Amino acid sequence: MSAHDSHHSKGHAAPSNASGALPFAPTLRKLIVILVLGFAVPVIILVLIAHFIAVETEPPAASQPVAAQGTDQNLAPVAQASVAASTTAAASSAAPAAAAGTTVADAGKKLYGSTCIACHGAGVAGAPKVGDKSDWAPIIAQGLPTLYDRAIHGYTGKRGVMPPKGGSTASDDDVKAAVRYMVAQSK
Repeated sequence: MSAHDSHHSKGHAAPSNASGALPFAPTLRKLIVILVLGFAVPVIILVLIAHFIAVETEPPAASQPVAAQGTDQNLAPVAQASVAASTTAAASSAAPAAAAGTTVADAGKKLYGSTCIACHGAGVAGAPKVGDKSDWAPIIAQGLPTLYDRAIHGYTGKRGVMPPKGGSTASDDDVKAAVRYMVAQSK
């Protein structure tokens, strides 16, 4: 055995590469880089998407969020504009609608046509469409006293939202007449 051979047999085996690094180190580094990038890139993309969505959906500085406004305020402009004629007619006459030459049914139809139709004509905010028997059947089954209460005082439920008096300033009797009109059209 030569001196060179005895040197190798007594000591540890010499590393195969000249730099002295472990043979799996480049593979380990690549694995760590892949793992870090695999985690960091999707997180960065999600943060950027969230940022762009938030920037695009921010309301103008002068506006109030819809959630901060009451349901009455959201529907009031529609109701005020279309009820103005019936409100002034009612205010000019101290007598109820029936005494002014219109029947209770006419008052209900008139209020429906000026206010209620905004939601009940198209099914806005979960409102049952007038004339749709399947929409109205479970509601009619609750009875007129329940319908009157919800129409006059408002309703928030799993089907939708109903502001008090539909956002109008109509009398309780006129609201009840409108309820009866819608029910009659939807049976």
